[in-house]
Amino acid sequence: MRGLPSAIVLAAALGVAVGPPRAARAAAAPVVGRLTWFGQSCFLLETAAGTRVLIDPIPKNLGYPLPAGLRADLVTVSHEHADHDNLAMVTGKPHVIHGLTADKKGWAHVDERFRDVSIRSVGVYHDDRRGAQRGLDTVFIFEVGGLRIAHLGDLGHTLDDDQLEAIGSVDVLLVPVGGSSTVDAYQATRVIDQLHPRLMVVPMHYKTDASASKELAPLDAFLERKANVRHVAGPTVVLTSVKARPATEIVVLNYR
Repeated sequence: MRGLPSAIVLAAALGVAVGPPRAARAAAAPVVGRLTWFGQSCFLLETAAGTRVLIDPIPKNLGYPLPAGLRADLVTVSHEHADHDNLAMVTGKPHVIHGLTADKKGWAHVDERFRDVSIRSVGVYHDDRRGAQRGLDTVFIFEVGGLRIAHLGDLGHTLDDDQLEAIGSVDVLLVPVGGSSTVDAYQATRVIDQLHPRLMVVPMHYKTDASASKELAPLDAFLERKANVRHVAGPTVVLTSVKARPATEIVVLNYR
């Protein structure tokens, strides 16, 4: 055993199985899907089977470059505000699921399956006054390959017990952190603590160098004193069901 780390020698002596590091196991795990951030709250979820789900499509005037000829099979809209419902962002005729009713006064109760993706919705509010200031919002929970991804839209408050129970267990959490019209850095941290996502947190809806919004706060306040932060060079992260680190990761994507 010459040259082996003492921890491995001790494990072998005790009869404990020594496997590859956690990060290596995560990298070798089957890919469930990929998540690409286009800025603001807009993501493209691509499953291993090839289903493409566009979440909260954005308009050009937000400052982010929009991909040309973007194809999606399914589009979800958390609420009917202009920075979340630009269906012209996608080509073709995808299936569209709206989180709110047509009059915007209620929530649509979504619980359906589209190809290999199960989609549920939970009604929440765009502010901390039960919608009196900014209206309603929708949390969408996508389940694919046993992985549960929760997109909080423009959540404006911490969650109550009924909402937490309705959302259920979460593996990947997409959470607004920029404040102004959503939860701020402190409130977003409280929501994360409430939901306890198993694998990762992806912050969204904050000010970047491309963002045209002057009201949003930058990401720094949210990341302050946070551990397990991983900055990804590009806009895409690969999703597997295996944890890359013992604790939940905060994964920061680059819209470019």
